Amino acid sequence: MALVVDPVQGDGGTWVPRRGPRVFADAGYCGRSFNQGVLRFHDSTTGPNYRGLCFDAFPELSAIDRRADVLAFDWNGKQYLTAKVRGQKQVMILVADLGTGSVEPLSDVSTFAGVLKEPNMAEYFSGDLYDEWRNAVERPEAQLAFTDCVEYTMPLYLGGLDSIENLQLIDLDVSWTIGAQIRSQTPKPPKNG
Repeated sequence: MALVVDPVQGDGGTWVPRRGPRVFADAGYCGRSFNQGVLRFHDSTTGPNYRGLCFDAFPELSAIDRRADVLAFDWNGKQYLTAKVRGQKQVMILVADLGTGSVEPLSDVSTFAGVLKEPNMAEYFSGDLYDEWRNAVERPEAQLAFTDCVEYTMPLYLGGLDSIENLQLIDLDVSWTIGAQIRSQTPKPPKNG
């Protein structure tokens, strides 16, 4: 299903990441939740807080782009950031994922915006796993609060299983505050090759 606006929303006003673009703010996405919490866009209240938490959890973001900034977050607590990545002409979307302990490029902003118009957009944000978890907790139509996420109890990078049994409902601030502390204190695995 394409983007469907949820009744829940954030408390803040317009938020435009440092690396832009304004297209999402101009479309009225700031502080909005879509598809029962599958994807939510930061507002002026959440944006500054999560930008700091992303840099705390992933100090390597500074080497990628010190002006990287948060744009949105998904049901699993992943943060979607805008950044200027070396070798790329366009502003890129990065995904900071506490579950895997990684920050990775996803696409350019135009491609990301295009995905949001796709009828099956939830698939790009692991919507099937979200539905599976909601069914397992007997809340198949549950709506996430704007400030909640469903995170891995044991992060995958610390040996947790990628399963619904390893998922729990938690406040997004708690998830990222504790998760940033754990991630920043965990030795990074050596790069292969």
